Amino acid sequence: YASQCQQNLYYPFASLGDWEIANFLLTSRLSMRAIDKFLSLCLTNSLPLSFSTAKELCSHAEMLPSGPHWNARVVPTTHPMKSPITLYYCDLLDCVESLFNHPLFMQLMDYSPFCLFTTAEHIVRVFMEWMSSDGAWDLQLKFPKGSTLCSIILSSDKTHIT
Repeated sequence: YASQCQQNLYYPFASLGDWEIANFLLTSRLSMRAIDKFLSLCLTNSLPLSFSTAKELCSHAEMLPSGPHWNARVVPTTHPMKSPITLYYCDLLDCVESLFNHPLFMQLMDYSPFCLFTTAEHIVRVFMEWMSSDGAWDLQLKFPKGSTLCSIILSSDKTHIT
């Protein structure tokens, strides 16, 4: 999979447009029959898609990396509950590995602190993200030579579990 992505970022799909239509169809909650009907339209047939049926679309999707697996653990409580409290989570290192191996994030990661200025004279410094902060520089100086920071923000505004 990784070698194919080096040649085509959207593999197993042919292009960005191919991926966008596939992503729309796969997340639309349409039935296989409805997807087949959409893919049989004259306009859709004129598009350079790498799939022509819902079955082909699903086989492409099954080739995508799965990402981190969900785990579940029942949380013990000291009070009686109607039903047990279950905590769903992913292993943090699996998540980090998945992010670092994802080709779409390759150009969006900073591996060392940086300074950004408004002009070439370096008069006004711009702070826009953590790696541009003095804190990142101070922490980097504490690491052995050749090491780098791996800053990860662990948060979520919404979690949809279906």
